[in-house]
Amino acid sequence: MVLGTAAIIYNSTATIASVIVFGWVLMFVGFMQIAHAFQVRNWSGFFLYLLDGIIRATVGTLLVVYPSAGAEAITLVLAFYFIAGGLFKAFGSVVLKFPSWGWSVASSLVSIALGVMLAMQWPQSSVWFIGFAVGLDLIVYGWALLMFAAAIKRLSPSYS
Repeated sequence: MVLGTAAIIYNSTATIASVIVFGWVLMFVGFMQIAHAFQVRNWSGFFLYLLDGIIRATVGTLLVVYPSAGAEAITLVLAFYFIAGGLFKAFGSVVLKFPSWGWSVASSLVSIALGVMLAMQWPQSSVWFIGFAVGLDLIVYGWALLMFAAAIKRLSPSYS
């Protein structure tokens, strides 16, 4: 939550940092997924899993190698990432219904709204909005995690 507050205050710096970190994370996860796909190559979903890893690694590499290719392109990529991540969190929370799952749904709705706002204001907001959106998402998701921890603590009084 503290990092989210700092990202909102220094939103243009957070924008650059977020794009670089996002690219490295996508690249790393993509390469790890490609390696793991070959470990489970007898699985029926091997090619889909491999393709997903290749796409992640390619997008991550492009973001790291060409960050100045335009803040507009990176802003649009991040907008769709917020939307997809928010949808995944929302559906996962609704299906699993873990303790205090409503906070996770609220966090995912904020992520989806930020992604839609970013896409609608594109390209004018490419300098400051990414840092702001990442900061707000970190604050809300941090709050959701705190509420989840509080709910778990209430369920298990022996760990107090």
